[in-house]
Formats: sequence, C-alpha cells, structure tokens
Amino acid sequence: MMPMKVSIIVPIYNVETYLENALTSIQQQSYRNLKVIMVNDGSTDHSIEIAQRFLQDSRFMLVSQKNQGLSAARNTGLKYVDSEYVYFFDSDDQIAPNLIETALAVFNKSSIDLVSFESELVSCQKDPLPLFKLTNIDVIEKKELLMRLLSKKVMMTAWSYIARTRILLDNNILFPVGKKFEDENTAAKIFSSINRAAILRGKNGPYFYLQDRQGSIMTEAHNHASLSQLDDRRYIFKDEYLFLKQQNSLPVNYLNDWYFNKLLTTYNMYRNLLIDDNNRSYFRTYKNEILAFQRENHIKLTMQMRKRLLKMKYPLITKLRNYL
Repeated sequence: MMPMKVSIIVPIYNVETYLENALTSIQQQSYRNLKVIMVNDGSTDHSIEIAQRFLQDSRFMLVSQKNQGLSAARNTGLKYVDSEYVYFFDSDDQIAPNLIETALAVFNKSSIDLVSFESELVSCQKDPLPLFKLTNIDVIEKKELLMRLLSKKVMMTAWSYIARTRILLDNNILFPVGKKFEDENTAAKIFSSINRAAILRGKNGPYFYLQDRQGSIMTEAHNHASLSQLDDRRYIFKDEYLFLKQQNSLPVNYLNDWYFNKLLTTYNMYRNLLIDDNNRSYFRTYKNEILAFQRENHIKLTMQMRKRLLKMKYPLITKLRNYL
C-alpha cells in the first residue's frame, strides 16, 4: 500500500540567506512521500532563484503571488494540498531529518488528528542536522489540549504541529490575512476541531527555530509596539474567544476568565503608548470595554486579576511606584 503523503507548505519572502538550508532539511527527510508547496510571496531578493533550483526534485512545486503576507501565503498553499496530512514550515528554520517519519509513525499507531512537537532555539542554522531522539509521547484529549494551549503549556505556532488535512478543510479554517500573531487563533480553531492529539518530546529539535532574525515578523513585533499591533492582538484573541465559545469547546466560565485576562494583560502590555496624548481616547475606549466585559460576565477576580486591573485603572500610580 502506498504510504500516506504529507504536504508541506513553505511561505517564502526575502529569506535568501536561509532558504537553501531550510529547503534542504525538507528534501533530506527520511520519509520520502512528500509534496512541498513553496509559495513565493513577492520576494524582492534572490529567494525565488533558490526555490527554483529545488524544482529539479519532482516533489517540489512553486507558486508565486504578489506580496500579501504570511497568512495569505499559507492560505494559498492550502489550495494545492491533496494529501492526508499538512504541515506549515517557516522558510528560515530547519527540521530534523526524521521528523516527518517520526510523526507519521505516531499517527499510524494512534487514532489521533494532530501531532505536536517541541523546538530548539538556535542562533545560526545547523549543518549537519542531528536526528530527533523521541523519548516520550503524550496523547491527550481535545479539552485538555485546548486548556494547555490557552495557558501556554503547548506550542501554538503553525510550524509546531502536523495535522490531518480534513480538519482544516472540513471546518473552513484559514489564517487571518493582514494580521500579526495569526498563529494564535488558528491553532485554537484547529485544536478545537480535533478529537485527540499527540505531543512528542525528546532530544535534538526536532524543529530548529532561528531566533532573532533581523527583519522577521516576530522580531519586528517585539521591538516596535504600536496601536496597529495592539489592534491585531485584540482582533486575534477576540476572534479566538468567539470561535471557541460558539464551538462549546470549553466551559463558558473558563473561556470568560481567559478572555478577561487576555484583555487586561494586553492593555497593560501596551500601556506605555498612553504617553502619547493622541492615544488616550483609544485606551479609554479599550478600558471601558474591559470593565463592561467584567460586569456583564460576572468575572470573579483572582489576586492576579486585581493587580492587573489596578494597573489599568491607575497607570500613573503604577508609574510613580516604579520611580520610588
């Protein structure tokens, strides 16, 4: 019987320095039945020439589009998926040579819909890449997985899991276009649509994440706070909250507490923008939204929530304490 095929979607945008090693780590996978969908998202460097060299391998295909962002590139790649499993890979990172083989073996042994795995932070790309040494498989039900996701005990990035393709297609799950932090609510939607998942733990990756790359979306996001970035965060986790609530994936009280915490935490994360008088009206509206949500949903405040609420209500007092 023909082994199950895995489609790997690789969005590409101005990564000429890293792309060859990244694609080579896919090409050299011990599991051979792959379809690699490279999506050139309007690169202006030599990335497309590097990608074209891999077309000599019949498993690779290249699609080009005008620059629309990471989410749009991933969504474009999904249109070409014709396999049992799908994986989203970032074009400046690498994977251990036996990652796909290891994940597929777990899929075949267990009645699960998604395999998640850990990452190893690296300051430069690896050559040669070590084999992943699997030490533990944690099989968990949907509810537990979602609770771990919302409490940040499992990875939520698109490159940290391989899923059955039907999960995304049957539930019309796409990445939100034009928004940063898009992995967060997409992962929640996928996780809430499965029955069981397996989390792999071990040594050597299996995903090698190139940290602090200049020009990367996440590096820029961490270095430059803005109202636009705050808007994206608010949109992403509100969309996540409404989807999970509609799906009845978790108890309503649990979701309300989680969402209230997200509102508070995000407000305080960006409160330094209050220094600009032009932003005060924006934050006043946001603060009123948070207080209204607390009242309407009868949120019982924990000590941590109370501290965050005080920071939000009295930002000047918080600043004075920092100076004393």
